Amino acid sequence: MESKLLTLFSEVQTRPVLWLWRPYIPIGKVTFLQGDPNCGKSTMMMNIVAELSKGGAMPDGTALGRPQKIIYQCSEDDAGDTIKPRLEVCGADCRNIAFIDEEIHGDLTMEDERLREAIESFKPRLLVIDPIQAYVENDADLMRASRARRLMRRMGIWASRYDCAIVVIGHYSKDNGQKDIYRGLGSIDLVASARSVLQVERSKEDRDVRIVHHVKSSAEYNGPDFSFEIRQHTGFRWLEIGKNVQTADTENDLPKNKHELAAILITRALENGPAESTEIKQLMAEYQIGEKTMNDAKVALGIKPFRKMRKWYWEMPKEGELED
Repeated sequence: MESKLLTLFSEVQTRPVLWLWRPYIPIGKVTFLQGDPNCGKSTMMMNIVAELSKGGAMPDGTALGRPQKIIYQCSEDDAGDTIKPRLEVCGADCRNIAFIDEEIHGDLTMEDERLREAIESFKPRLLVIDPIQAYVENDADLMRASRARRLMRRMGIWASRYDCAIVVIGHYSKDNGQKDIYRGLGSIDLVASARSVLQVERSKEDRDVRIVHHVKSSAEYNGPDFSFEIRQHTGFRWLEIGKNVQTADTENDLPKNKHELAAILITRALENGPAESTEIKQLMAEYQIGEKTMNDAKVALGIKPFRKMRKWYWEMPKEGELED
């Protein structure tokens, strides 16, 4: 007798992934957008929201079709004197953009049932949470792996149930010694749970230009970098998709060979000192590198794991150790 708890995959209907903007923002899934404070993340999203609200086009010319509804939930700016004026400058149709007014309805969290009810009733094509730090009950929740995964899983369930793309915006931490994939405030599990991850950086050559790297995609290949500028006198403008602009720490031109890629990623992750082995394994999973390939790279690099306070760490060998 078969268990009533189980569902056979033969009973599951196969369906393609739908896209708000392929391959960057999938519908029915969570996208994580992160970067330093004041790097233009919110401005970029407002321009995408504006295009969606009026049925315009994405930066690469992808037509969006008919106008769509959006919930733009932002806690950092005032709706009347900041957010609406910015949306209007972007050319948005504000009749299609809504938010839950927390001055009227009280504080909101990512797990709040009122947020699910708003998605169900308004039927938005896109929900933006800006920033994630403002929509958790306690900042410590973002640091606990299990808690972070539950938060993102709840968002993922709502996205899938209501065919809504969800973009969660997060700030980088101040630890400049970490790899960018680790620098988001909170647990690495926030990034690991997202189906697509975008990172915004300032150009090394022109600080008014921002480069967006597509560093993770679980539903499609990673898209090329795209860029935009925010200048004092001319404002926001999209630049060429795939434009080759040098950034402070680019992830471009990584090798296709998995063994070479694993060695490079491990070396970069350990360049500032030891790291927990669980973090290395999570990084390998992000780039779809198997455990055998990871261990082969570990041996080739001469890494000897060590245990401290009940946790295992990896560390690059000191100069001269490989020759001993």
